[in-house]
Amino acid sequence: MKKIIAVLACVLLAAMASAEDDPQQVIPARLKAMFETPDKPLDIAPVVVQADWAIASWRQDGRGGRALLKKTHHGWSIYLCSGDGLKDAGTLEKIGISANDAAGLAAKLKDAEAGLDPSALALFSSFEGTVMMMNEASNGAGGGHEVHAQ
Repeated sequence: MKKIIAVLACVLLAAMASAEDDPQQVIPARLKAMFETPDKPLDIAPVVVQADWAIASWRQDGRGGRALLKKTHHGWSIYLCSGDGLKDAGTLEKIGISANDAAGLAAKLKDAEAGLDPSALALFSSFEGTVMMMNEASNGAGGGHEVHAQ
């Protein structure tokens, strides 16, 4: 009986650790903690990951866009928010992402968004310009998101 309990405890701990490391769960949770309010739910999908970079497409209160995130020693942080520019590997390279990772992100995003409703894609595309979010002082803390809402 003790062996069974020990095995179950190990399985449970492994499952919890993998959930904490899974960008598909961690990134939406982080963004929701930063930006979601009871009256303005935040929908985050899809999330694509390549190495230490990710792109999360989001919708909230009739608006939308894409967030580029970078994994640091603090976890996933928003690097910048933009629209269709994040679909382009060349743009991602100009931001400083390696050619391989930029191509991987762009391809994964294209595949992930291929089957989505055109209205969702229109919202992701509606974000105008680029808002830098990550710097040494903020570590990606929510500054700048409200600019798009105006």
